[in-house]
Amino acid sequence: MAGSQTCSACRGRKVRCDGVLPVCGPCSKARRPVDCEYTTAAAAPPGPKGEYLKKGAACVPCRCTLRRQQKCDANRPFCSTCRVAGKEKECTYDENVEKTLTEALFMRTHELEQRLAMYENHIATLRVPPASPLPILHHHHPIASTSRLPDLSPLPHGPIYNFPQALNSLFNHISTPSPTVDLHSISTPAIPQGLEEFRSVFAEHARQCGCTLSSEKLQAIITGDVSGAVVHPAFTYVAGALGCLLWQVQRHIFVFPHTEYEQLAQLWPALEGADPVTEVQIRYLLAIYFLLKKEMEEGEAQLSAGVRVALQHKLAFPVGPDDLDADPLLMQDASPAQTELISTLSHLMYLDRCSALVFRVPARLDRSYDEGFKAVSLFYPFVAKTNIVYLRARSLLLLVRTKELAHEWAALSASAHGGVFAPGRPAWFERYWPLLEEVSAHAAGLEGEMLKATFYGDRAHGVALKFSAVVSLSSKAELHWLVHRDHPESMQRALDVVMEVVGITRSFKDNDFILLDPLLGICWSTIAKIVVHVAKRPNLAAGVSWNTALETIDLSAKKLGYEMPFMEESLKVISDVIRVVEVGDHGR
Repeated sequence: MAGSQTCSACRGRKVRCDGVLPVCGPCSKARRPVDCEYTTAAAAPPGPKGEYLKKGAACVPCRCTLRRQQKCDANRPFCSTCRVAGKEKECTYDENVEKTLTEALFMRTHELEQRLAMYENHIATLRVPPASPLPILHHHHPIASTSRLPDLSPLPHGPIYNFPQALNSLFNHISTPSPTVDLHSISTPAIPQGLEEFRSVFAEHARQCGCTLSSEKLQAIITGDVSGAVVHPAFTYVAGALGCLLWQVQRHIFVFPHTEYEQLAQLWPALEGADPVTEVQIRYLLAIYFLLKKEMEEGEAQLSAGVRVALQHKLAFPVGPDDLDADPLLMQDASPAQTELISTLSHLMYLDRCSALVFRVPARLDRSYDEGFKAVSLFYPFVAKTNIVYLRARSLLLLVRTKELAHEWAALSASAHGGVFAPGRPAWFERYWPLLEEVSAHAAGLEGEMLKATFYGDRAHGVALKFSAVVSLSSKAELHWLVHRDHPESMQRALDVVMEVVGITRSFKDNDFILLDPLLGICWSTIAKIVVHVAKRPNLAAGVSWNTALETIDLSAKKLGYEMPFMEESLKVISDVIRVVEVGDHGR
């Protein structure tokens, strides 16, 4: 009789089984074939219940979904829920959850010990001595700090406190001491033993931050070389400050502000007398540092200072030797100094245009730099093809041009009538087709470099190339979508590119998002706006799970928003798109 028995597959997934033979309803709806076998509960081998899953042990799709949270058995390589749903490729696990929780406990304990030591020291210094001075015995007790704070023993007649002053001092912006401490009493490798670990984090993110320094210079920075023989001391100090911040952002534990302040205090005098290229790099690294801390005014000030240095010293792309009339075909090998200059100006342009795009402020660098930027691909084709800083800047510049062209198209569509060939549109198409070809060629070149980087296991480089590919492909999708009403082939190409973006986005691991950039929020918003138009048209949505694509975009945007600031507007746009799609689904 139907409903009187439960198949083993439904019992294992803890879902209601209708008992229909030969295959029950839930198993017949599964995307993948399952063994629908019936066994009585008494026939099942007795045994104790399995242990409860540890926090964070469930797979990512079961923990993060637009629908209700799913039950997960945490089986490897994929859980039963994902196997039945046909989502084996999406079933991934965050391997760093338990490690992160342990680190958080150690760091919190360490922070509380340091704060307690500081409070005791503040109270001790606020004691009011009696009329006749009495000898004070100092007993030095070891605490978690570089300097051992003296513990003042009680006075014979008892201490007299100035309570208002004590309270004001205790709660007036008390910060945590420096991490350059003796932490041998805390036995965990996750806690840094000094600044070298922070500088190593900076070296890992150097290309992301716009620095293509040689391996020799990076090694000197990691070892803390401030002699100036290999690398300018300012790089070592800014690596300590920025690396310390990135180390804390990765773990979401902010307990080392004094280390950052100490490194910055040493940085300012070291920066005096630096050569222009070095100063520009230090300035935009500081801009990144302050923007990550959401100190907008200081970040904007540092970026503006870097632009002023470049303009005052007339820094320009090395588009040839001293004789600018030289044949560009002969200029194919860039020296290390030329490569560093190209990377420096490329990243300065990237930050300038990116801030203008994200924060809607005027760009500081004029368009004259664009010509020199384009000429780099003629004089130094190898650098233009392989230098990640240059590739990322080019992806952004193409995105900016796409946004400008889209704005013009919207103005033409609002004012002109007569279809594609209405007055004004032929001139627009004269710029549209070359830009589409340039974006397509750039995206194809990025794909080859991305595949090589991931094949050889260069994670940081591969993630940076994936980021550039998403930016470039979002430009390509938007260009195709501009004319989708008049050209079905362009609409189909736009949808194909959208799925390419979703595929690359799905390949990002949890620990990759710290290597990305809030610019992706704008790109994902563009993709989501295209998807919402498709999802509302059943004839286009047939055969493609656009809701799954939106889930991927939404989940990735939330993860990036957890790691990076300035994602609020993009998250709102994506959330609004999902709400529109959900309302449409309920209406049908």
